[in-house]
Amino acid sequence: MVKRRLDTHLALVFGVTVTVALAGIVFFVNSRAASILHDATGILFARMAGESRSHIDKSFNTLDMLTRVFANEPELAAPQIVDRRAVIERFRVVMDTMPYTSAIYVGYDNGDFLLLRHLTSEDARRSLMAGDDAAYFLQTIEHRPAGTKTTLSFLDGALRLVGSLDRPDFTFDPRRRGWYDEAMARDGPVLTAPYRFFATAEIGVTIAHRLASGRGVVGIDLSLADLSQELRRMKSTPSTEILIADEDGTVIAASNPHAALPSSARNLANRSRANSVPIPAIVPALLAAVRSGAREETATIVERGRDWMMHVEPLDSGPWTFAMAVAMPHDEVMVGVRSLVATLGWISLGLILLVIVAIRLTARAVSLPLMAIAREAEAIQSFSFKDAPDGVHSSVAEIDTLSRAIRNARLTIQRFIEIGRTLAAERDPDRLVDRLLQETISITGAEAGLILLGEDDGKGYALVMRRADGRPVSGHAPNRLAADAGGMGGRIIHALGRKTVSHFDAVDLVGDPIGQALIGGLKLTLGQVLRHSVIPLLDRGDAVIGALVLIVRVDQDDKISDDHLDLARALSGNAAVAIETTLALRSRKALLDAVIRMMAQAIDAKSPYTNGHCQRVPVLTQALARAACDTREGPFADFDLTPEEWEAVDVASWLHDCGKLTTAEYVIDKATKLETITDRIHEVRMRFELLKARAETDYWKGVAGGGDEPALRAARDAALQRIDDDFAFVAECNLGGEAMEPERLARLKRIAAQTWTRTLSDRAGISASERRRRERVAEAPLPVEEPLLADAPHHIIHHFRNHLDEMEAAEGFTLVRPANRLNLGEVYNLSIARGTLTAEERYEINRHITRTILMLEALPLSGALTRVPEYAGGHHEHMDGTGYPRSLTRDQMSPIARMMAIADVFEALTAADRPYKRAKSLSEAIRIMGFMKRDNHLDPDLMDLFLTSGLWRDYAERYLDRGQMDEPDVAAVLAIRPKEQEPPPVRAAE
Repeated sequence: MVKRRLDTHLALVFGVTVTVALAGIVFFVNSRAASILHDATGILFARMAGESRSHIDKSFNTLDMLTRVFANEPELAAPQIVDRRAVIERFRVVMDTMPYTSAIYVGYDNGDFLLLRHLTSEDARRSLMAGDDAAYFLQTIEHRPAGTKTTLSFLDGALRLVGSLDRPDFTFDPRRRGWYDEAMARDGPVLTAPYRFFATAEIGVTIAHRLASGRGVVGIDLSLADLSQELRRMKSTPSTEILIADEDGTVIAASNPHAALPSSARNLANRSRANSVPIPAIVPALLAAVRSGAREETATIVERGRDWMMHVEPLDSGPWTFAMAVAMPHDEVMVGVRSLVATLGWISLGLILLVIVAIRLTARAVSLPLMAIAREAEAIQSFSFKDAPDGVHSSVAEIDTLSRAIRNARLTIQRFIEIGRTLAAERDPDRLVDRLLQETISITGAEAGLILLGEDDGKGYALVMRRADGRPVSGHAPNRLAADAGGMGGRIIHALGRKTVSHFDAVDLVGDPIGQALIGGLKLTLGQVLRHSVIPLLDRGDAVIGALVLIVRVDQDDKISDDHLDLARALSGNAAVAIETTLALRSRKALLDAVIRMMAQAIDAKSPYTNGHCQRVPVLTQALARAACDTREGPFADFDLTPEEWEAVDVASWLHDCGKLTTAEYVIDKATKLETITDRIHEVRMRFELLKARAETDYWKGVAGGGDEPALRAARDAALQRIDDDFAFVAECNLGGEAMEPERLARLKRIAAQTWTRTLSDRAGISASERRRRERVAEAPLPVEEPLLADAPHHIIHHFRNHLDEMEAAEGFTLVRPANRLNLGEVYNLSIARGTLTAEERYEINRHITRTILMLEALPLSGALTRVPEYAGGHHEHMDGTGYPRSLTRDQMSPIARMMAIADVFEALTAADRPYKRAKSLSEAIRIMGFMKRDNHLDPDLMDLFLTSGLWRDYAERYLDRGQMDEPDVAAVLAIRPKEQEPPPVRAAE
């Protein structure tokens, strides 16, 4: 058979073919660039039109519907509105729901007018001189026989009056407004042309509708700033111009701020000359296209020497018709296409060169042997080693070599897969090393082997030894090798210094502990030796972390098998990486566990009120989970956890209160009603001392003035006694030990109404934040009479914006957020009905669980650990859906979350190291938990398992004081049946 090389012929044929094909592709793409651009621009225009239509529909159709609803509202039929507060409240709800609504108002034929304007714009606030706490502007005009009354007021978010506006020049008659005349003249809704609003000078439009009674018009102002901003967002190139106009060519919104409203084709040129920044020349052309009636077509125009692609698209919304006009400069649109064609040309040239070279190198004599080799390669690709052919022979030297190489590769891959399965199956480093050594000895045919792993301190090596026959090594075998060891161990350590594979032979290993342990009893024939192959284990940084030593029985003059040596060397690389990775994972896991426990200890150490809680809840949770896994009957007969799920339980139980890191310490530790960073009762006491000093001063002034000394003394003593009694009462209220009944609240308010004289400024020497709070009201001239106890504006601390609050809002938590972050009012705090916490402080404490969930969800968790936020975040939920933060029911919670709820309650009831309460005995704690079981607060099945497993007793013996140890009535709690559960209340969508 004549052996010929066909690569030259194939390279020429395929090279020319590929060159022609790629050149044709480049030419086709270049010729089709204009068509592609036109189609892509059409799609872009359609998308812009769709987004604009959606925004207009959302704005105009919704407001059209609302004007129709309000127009038919009986309450608004006549000027004398019976329940004006309810009407204003409905106006507020609409504006809060639809942020783009600027104002809602109704004007009557007698000139009466009612308007509520949402103060969301800084321009509007400046125009009306609104205060920081003003959220709405209320304008009313009432015509009565006695005269016309105009009221301009500012309201806060709860529609409480917070100020008024004195504007004698603020004259307004709704009957003279364009929207009133247009609406009265039509039966349906009307949309005005853009104009500046009377009160705020904002630009927008009005949608108005005549009242069903015919007595007036209801209108809604819509600011067009949002629509213009949306158009600016849609610009695909820097010079793109977009505008929306009505049928008359009046601009409704524009992407260019200098083409702002109101504009039309008639006045746009004049405005361009008046503005400091000229309007782009293409804008008048866009308006002209709209006014000409062009629709749904793309045209190319030339404006000032520049080619533009222009498109006009109709936008129908309810009874109104608009048009969107878009103009894009041709040169900016073509940038990407031209770059693509150029890039494609260079890529094609490179591909041609690469293909020619590749074909030249790989195209060989194509014949039947190549097909057989291909089938063998396919078998390797599918890892089908059993049915793979044994290889083929060919007269072509390259094909024959390739056949042998593939056959050897198949055997090598098969061996590597076996080792790979071993590496992948084990996560424990100790078992991994042992299995790896076992497999390596088996594959290489060694008599025995050992693995050395360097210790962290560098003073020695850990040893793992194994024999090929499976017999255990000697019981006296060492498991550690010192760095300065002698004998066989010393020779191995010496060989490691070269970082290359080395060998040494040995015949007699008598007296060497390693040799005796590995090959004791092995008989050698005449001329045989034990060859030790020392293969260094190198990590990713090329540092020696140990060695793989294989002991093979060979004839003294035999050479080492290259196949076995190469395989062993390759295995050593995989082994080193696997061992290093596994050890690193174990180290990282140990570090993670230590960090988790450090966080839990930090939370416990933060406050004596939660001392030890985060460390004991994991004990109870894991004990209850273990009891559920061990039971073989009842509701948890099939319950079990994988090792990964156990890890998730461990992490979640240790971090179940990690959100407390964000809770202010003084709120958690608040022991009295007036306590913040310090207890403000001391400040209050000084005011009472001032009252007592004033009583003494009044007495002496009276005596000096010749008054009746016995009468003055009696009055002084009575005043002093009354002041002492009042302070004692205030101090008692501060403790929060008794409920604040109505009569106690009345007395507290009488005491608070007393005054004391302040002669020094209360704004000197204070922090910037407190100064801002006090500046909510003007400073009164000194001296000033202050109430003895006050609820002042500066006592209110508003919420501040942070990313966790924004994340909470998106999570759907059901905790009701109070209006203010904190209320430090003295009367407000002393009036707390029970305990020492205000509603704001209670929310701050309860929200630790939402912060826990958010903090845990922010971690890069995977696998079973993704359940950690759900496990940790459910321990304050109730089985009936009345808990927090999500009001989950039993069916919506995982068993682990329900277990953690039981663990959290039991630990809190029995904790003996909390200074604010007495620890409950076992019987008291379990009796209380029985009530919670009855009330569907705790899972009844898990509560029964908690009691029957006896884990509560094991926990008590380990953590409870002897004084708490008694015999609870477990049978009575087991007999409790939960109340009939009602469905949780349906919450209105927020």
